[in-house]
Amino acid sequence: MSGIETTFGTEKLARLKRVLLHRPIESLSTITQANYEYHLFNFVPKVDQYLREHEQYAQLLQAHNVEVLEVRDFVHQTKDLLAKLPNLPYLHDTAVVTSKGAILSEMCPGSRAGEEQVVKEALTNLGIPIFHEFETHEQFEGCLILSPVTLIIVDTERLDPSTIERFFAKALDLFEEIIYIKAPQARRFMHADMIFNRISEDLALYFPPAFLHSYLINRHKRSEIDFRSYLREKNIELVEINDEEQQNWGCSFVPLEPKILIHYDIALNAQTKKRLQQRGVQILEFHPEALLAGGGSLRCLTLRLWRAAHD
Repeated sequence: MSGIETTFGTEKLARLKRVLLHRPIESLSTITQANYEYHLFNFVPKVDQYLREHEQYAQLLQAHNVEVLEVRDFVHQTKDLLAKLPNLPYLHDTAVVTSKGAILSEMCPGSRAGEEQVVKEALTNLGIPIFHEFETHEQFEGCLILSPVTLIIVDTERLDPSTIERFFAKALDLFEEIIYIKAPQARRFMHADMIFNRISEDLALYFPPAFLHSYLINRHKRSEIDFRSYLREKNIELVEINDEEQQNWGCSFVPLEPKILIHYDIALNAQTKKRLQQRGVQILEFHPEALLAGGGSLRCLTLRLWRAAHD
């Protein structure tokens, strides 16, 4: 359909090579003062400016040699849904792409229901198989890859605990272990990347108050762990962010490659930026205005398809 090389997988935090984005040109104008809360927006977006900022983000990725694909170029059967799904730009929540295929989310009832149908068609047409998809009665809006060995799943308000429990066995076909985190059921923690994100193999950002309980799960047992101590055993340093930074999407950035991040310029304070800089981290900053209407980060807008070592 496209001539796109079918290479995919994001387990190893290598150079970002290919992403999928969606410009909501058909749907964004359906957000009004009467329905923006239903659609999970923070306020009614300025459509032209939102689309302009979205395009500027795509251009930033391309300027750093990331191949940017657009959802509408890879869907036919579900194309009519594009006008009905104003949250579809937030593709990060709809799937996680591994080297064995995609873990396709089952979006919660309401505004986001049906997004996974569009993403499934796009991924299939890109030659990316679906490793796992959930039943229509289940709720599972994403997870985080820590490494090729470890998957992180956070029990947030956008996931159902019984769905998570049923998924563990399948996830352990891909990963040796799962870190399962119980988080407060609140909008500000609605997805896992709002409380944790990897920067490199030995560095990550996190928001400690959201980690109510952490469990290590493998094929043999489940045991409660101290998250920070366990990652320290793996030689991963955790840098804390504060309450304001967390609400400004502090953990929710796009690693371009280890220790090079694309992030909102409003997300982290000067002290945290300095701590990261001292650890060799470079931040490519992007200033959002209209994009803030949707309540998501640049990471939320980005379905990462393929990471690979430098050529």
